Amino acid sequence: ALLATANAFMVLPGTQQQQQQSPHSATELAATSRRQFAQVAFVGAATTAAAACTLPGPANAAARGALYKPVIKDVKQILELGSSLDRLVEKFSKEDTVEAGLEGVRMFNKSPTFYPGYAKNFISKSVLKNADGDTRVGYIKQACKLVGSTQELLEGSSGMVGKSAQDEAVTRVKKAQNLIAKFLAESGVEDEEVAAYIKTH
Repeated sequence: ALLATANAFMVLPGTQQQQQQSPHSATELAATSRRQFAQVAFVGAATTAAAACTLPGPANAAARGALYKPVIKDVKQILELGSSLDRLVEKFSKEDTVEAGLEGVRMFNKSPTFYPGYAKNFISKSVLKNADGDTRVGYIKQACKLVGSTQELLEGSSGMVGKSAQDEAVTRVKKAQNLIAKFLAESGVEDEEVAAYIKTH
């Protein structure tokens, strides 16, 4: 059975090429194109499960630029990533669960460009030129780098070990959550769930 999103740190493999080539709207993608993702739990031992998910499809011509109204479904995966990082903070805060957290990060690092690509697809709905250079996409790129960097940190590559390494890992993940909150705050999406995440991170 699939684990609840609130209890998971999700990784969704996908490619920039797949996103750019899709001619469908988000609604059409939801109906015709499904993606497999590995769902890595941070409650107890890390486990994986397959589930269906869609990438945010490019907006159709009638809903681009100034005509596009940001909606929650188009940032949902970013929001769920940010919320799931609460579990990673918990794992990295306890010595006996650090390895469980690391297992999730190793899985995350197998698809390091998914979330930046997802963010770019969302921004491209309203920013018609150079969406990849938008500051908000930069927030997600930085957030993913921070999360991914905890692997080498906790594996000892940086020279830090023990509690010092754990504390630094927690700091990096929380910084990543803050960057995700900035992305959401500047996304234009008006939603109670988004507002709650921004307020707590």
